[in-house]
Amino acid sequence: MGVGRLVPSWPLIVGLAFFVRALAQPTALLNDPDTYLHIAAGRWMLAHAALPIHDPFSHSLAGATWVPHEWLAELILAAVYNLAGWSGLVLLTAAAFAASLALLTRFLLRWAEPFSTLIAVVLAAALVQGHLLVRPHLLALPLLVLWSGALFAARDTGSAPPFRLLPVMALWANLHGGFMFGLGLALFLAPEAAFAPGRRAQEARRWGGFGLLAVAAALVTPNGMAGFVEPFRLIAMPALQTSFGEWLSPNFQTLQPLEIWLLGIIALGFATGARLPLSRLLLLLALCHMALGHIRHAELLGLVGPLVVAASLGPQIAAGIRSLPVSALGRGAARLAMPAAPPALRLILAICLAVSLPSLLRPIERIDDSVTPSGALAAAARLGLDGPVFNSEGFGGYLAFRGVPTFIDGRAELYGNAFLDGYLAAERGDEPALTALLARYGITWTLLAPQQGAVSRLDSLPGWRRVYADAEAVIHMRVAARSG
Repeated sequence: MGVGRLVPSWPLIVGLAFFVRALAQPTALLNDPDTYLHIAAGRWMLAHAALPIHDPFSHSLAGATWVPHEWLAELILAAVYNLAGWSGLVLLTAAAFAASLALLTRFLLRWAEPFSTLIAVVLAAALVQGHLLVRPHLLALPLLVLWSGALFAARDTGSAPPFRLLPVMALWANLHGGFMFGLGLALFLAPEAAFAPGRRAQEARRWGGFGLLAVAAALVTPNGMAGFVEPFRLIAMPALQTSFGEWLSPNFQTLQPLEIWLLGIIALGFATGARLPLSRLLLLLALCHMALGHIRHAELLGLVGPLVVAASLGPQIAAGIRSLPVSALGRGAARLAMPAAPPALRLILAICLAVSLPSLLRPIERIDDSVTPSGALAAAARLGLDGPVFNSEGFGGYLAFRGVPTFIDGRAELYGNAFLDGYLAAERGDEPALTALLARYGITWTLLAPQQGAVSRLDSLPGWRRVYADAEAVIHMRVAARSG
């Protein structure tokens, strides 16, 4: 075997680099309360060999109808956790992150030269970084890039829509609610194809049929049509939009990767004089609007935005770079744009495995942090606290993971806007809202983050006593009211 067959390609190099990058801060990938909740849901399904149809985790809505829309991702997360613990989940998430960026690199290299491709991929990674967590959306990211890249490749080359990818839509719909973006993209590109010069009737039939089949594939889920409605219910919940971090708009008081991306695309447009087809311009503006509205959507702009403009801007940038003197480095970079031979792929996979071994041999131990109030829960057990708890939303996942019925957790789709409004008012320390909530749900103890207004309110509320506090959590318990 020649040494040349071991030379990797840019997608493999990118995948390896970002796999290692994600492993550099493993605990950062676990810093989300919903990770615990997803594992708890997956473990419930594994234990019962079925999907829940009623809420098994909360006391506030016990028995309410709830069918998890991310059930397949939750099964995968629970199975990996049972097999390899937190380290296994970090490795799985890092691999999904790396695969997404490797796929993006391959799709962009169809139109762009390596230099601009790598810039776009690094910016995409930066936009994903803020949402790089052990959660179902990361498992779905490779499907997002594969689906979007294949659809744009078909449109930009005048090919038939990729019918062979319809199973990807079915898989995506059972992993994460982001499949709705994939459906929207397919339905957006159908009229673009129908109104393009040439065989309009044939293109309309092909892309219209593909869109309908994609919708049918997305219906193959336990939730059926309800899965189509749920994303719109979440977007329409004011309490969610104004009070939960990932649903807020970006804070531009500090430099954000999103700001760099937006300024870069503006500068590129002016510098090259590039013109986008109207449909692509509208799509790019829609992605920008989504990212500016909710920081969680910045990853869509980072991963899909370059694919929107690649066919229009890529050749122009490549032509400008070709006019420059070509160095040996430039020629080498161009060679790496070609697909790698199978031995090179096996070499990169072997390196990834070698990099993973230290993580697997040195298990991650979760200790007290902002989503893991382990010390407080241990204290509650010592104090014999039981009965309904009023907890911070950020602690709900850990409580479910530990088998403690929650007041609230990360399932906003279950609780609804009115419930969230009441919870947020009580958590802020609004006394009428807090006392009404404590009475209505028969709360016997509380587990709240120290910075919440309800903590100081409970300190002075008759019938309640602070019994534990640390840097992450405070516990109050109900006590008999003093007479006389």
